[in-house]
Amino acid sequence: CQRVGIAVLPPDVNESFLEFTVVKDTNNIRFGLSAIKNVGTSPIETILAARELGGPFSSIEDFAKRVSARECNRKVWESLTKCGAFDTLIEGNRTLLLHNLDSVTAYAAKAQKNALSGQIDIFGSLGAEDNAPALHLEPPPQPTPAREQLAWERELLGLYLSHHPLDEY
Repeated sequence: CQRVGIAVLPPDVNESFLEFTVVKDTNNIRFGLSAIKNVGTSPIETILAARELGGPFSSIEDFAKRVSARECNRKVWESLTKCGAFDTLIEGNRTLLLHNLDSVTAYAAKAQKNALSGQIDIFGSLGAEDNAPALHLEPPPQPTPAREQLAWERELLGLYLSHHPLDEY
């Protein structure tokens, strides 16, 4: 692809589909979500359905509220984070999301449970959007080295996507 000038773009929860796709007007290739290890077809279909219904995800909090916590468990969240599928939502800071993964998955489960209960609180608000506390992400103690992030890509995607470890040489 590099030789013929085609960029292979990383997976993205807002732009990727089940399979690899050609990006309109650029002829670049967007990595398909089904090519990510530990992410099955069912979670991907849930993500695509939520995106089709409510539009692109605006934040991690938005993703957690709209995508079923039953389908997207901790392992799916971890794999999507490590391969870069959330990079547009977290500004490329994979370590931040990985450090807070337990909090994020607990938040997703609670927000969806509140939304499904359909109960109105004493102030008349309905659903999780009105009464769920905002998701707060704690900063990680130290950033993850670039080599380790490349190792995650290699493990989950089968290749180095953002760059190659020998590029610096």
